[in-house]
Amino acid sequence: MNNFFVFALAVIFVAINGLTQLSYAYGMGFKLKPTGISFIVASAMGLLTGSVTPLSGQAAMLTITGKILDLQERSAALILSSIFMIAIGLTGGMSAIVTFAGPAVVAGMMAGVGLILAEVGGVSMFKSNYRVGAISIITALLMWGWTRDLVYTVAASVTLSTLDYLFIQKKRVQLMEDVQQTDEPKFWTKAYWQTEDWKIVVPKFNVSSILGALAILCLGIGATSSFGNINASISGIPQNLDRLTFMTGIADLPGILFGGAPLEAIISGTAAAPWPVMGAVIMMLLLGTLLISGSVIKICKYIPMESIAGFLLVIGTFSTFLPNISNAFATGNTAQASIAMGVTVITKNPFLGMLCGVLIRYIGAFWGLAV
Repeated sequence: MNNFFVFALAVIFVAINGLTQLSYAYGMGFKLKPTGISFIVASAMGLLTGSVTPLSGQAAMLTITGKILDLQERSAALILSSIFMIAIGLTGGMSAIVTFAGPAVVAGMMAGVGLILAEVGGVSMFKSNYRVGAISIITALLMWGWTRDLVYTVAASVTLSTLDYLFIQKKRVQLMEDVQQTDEPKFWTKAYWQTEDWKIVVPKFNVSSILGALAILCLGIGATSSFGNINASISGIPQNLDRLTFMTGIADLPGILFGGAPLEAIISGTAAAPWPVMGAVIMMLLLGTLLISGSVIKICKYIPMESIAGFLLVIGTFSTFLPNISNAFATGNTAQASIAMGVTVITKNPFLGMLCGVLIRYIGAFWGLAV
């Protein structure tokens, strides 16, 4: 019974985390209902592949894709990046890329990702809403210090900060627009599928969309390799990165054709819970159902995005940065690890960090230096 309780907490609060990211995606002009199709496909793929890493909205990816303001160019860039991800996953390219990079570079890159997550939670979200951020951070640190359990950490920090926001501050999240049309058709009717949400966005392939696709692809490779490995280390279950890459590409395609948001591998509290694979599957299925039914916008109005600040700070610092920086320096290749970590933090792009780390290794080898 205790295992089931922990499992349920993980699914619910990782889904709530996803809701805050989907609210962000909505504000950047992505359609949420078609994104539900991508979640359903991702859930099925996760079950088939046994992935401990779920897909969801991810702030860095949403920010990069949201910078492509032309919707047709955005659609083209996302379609191209999805096709590239599918090809990499099918050919085993992801495993080859990670093996080529080496343990020092990969660990340094992951340590950089940890610092990025900690900065977003501990600085950016705190500045965005001091009170919600402070309550979330303090609660998360106390709960982590007491339990060393990510599930209880995210549950306590999100719950307390959200309750304060709703019932003590008596506020509500202000979204880009309110969508509560009482006459909106239900999702089981034909009329529902004939609304604007389900009109295909015709892609526009040009130089801008190709450059956008390459940027999205680089970020996707970095997130898949780093977050997939982090979830594997948390759960104790190996994560096949090629299957995760293929899963990401396949899941994104149906949603982005209609202007939906891209999904990306995330660090998930379900990895720390019992039955981590099933937890990831059910979480994605839950979000997919809420999106398709049109319920997400209504729910997002009551969950401040800053409520996950504490969770990001804890998972970034204690579950990602500290163990990986230790592993990186244990290899003896401190220059590779340091460059990979530093570039990842500065550029906010894990793949660029990995590339620079590898470059330093070859420069060192050329001059006969052990770096």
